[in-house]
Amino acid sequence: MKPKRKDELKEKGWDTSDIKNAEEILERSTRHDVFLSTLVFWSALVVIIFANVVVSFVLVPFLVVFDMWVLYTIIILLAGVVGFLYHFLISDIGHLETKHHILASIIVPVLALANMIVVVVVSNRFIEGVEIKNIPHNPYIIAIVFAVAFILPTIVLQIKNKITG
Repeated sequence: MKPKRKDELKEKGWDTSDIKNAEEILERSTRHDVFLSTLVFWSALVVIIFANVVVSFVLVPFLVVFDMWVLYTIIILLAGVVGFLYHFLISDIGHLETKHHILASIIVPVLALANMIVVVVVSNRFIEGVEIKNIPHNPYIIAIVFAVAFILPTIVLQIKNKITG
């Protein structure tokens, strides 16, 4: 508890033992809040990673059938939706340290990139194996488009929050 607050409580008639007891209760409450926030953070991270995997599996038929522009539109829409979900889940968790946000900002996009590369390579092999009249896609370009569309909602919402205060 801040010294100024302690002085205010003493002026209101609180004795030292009551102030110390209040400090202990507040500290206990803060530890529980931090623990629950960390638990929610890791749970949200698992949900986002799972959502990325699901979206990549949903994209397989689109990768096999559609040409470049339709495919990129679908990828941008799906990645944007998952990106909004990511921002919604991660940004509003209280009592998180900066290291948690940095960790999530690195882990999730890297896993999304890797996941998309694997899925595109697998779908390209399927295209070649079944001899579908679609050209194989560049896994790196698709992964980068997915990652950019994934992180774009977070960037846009952070800029909006800074502008609106």
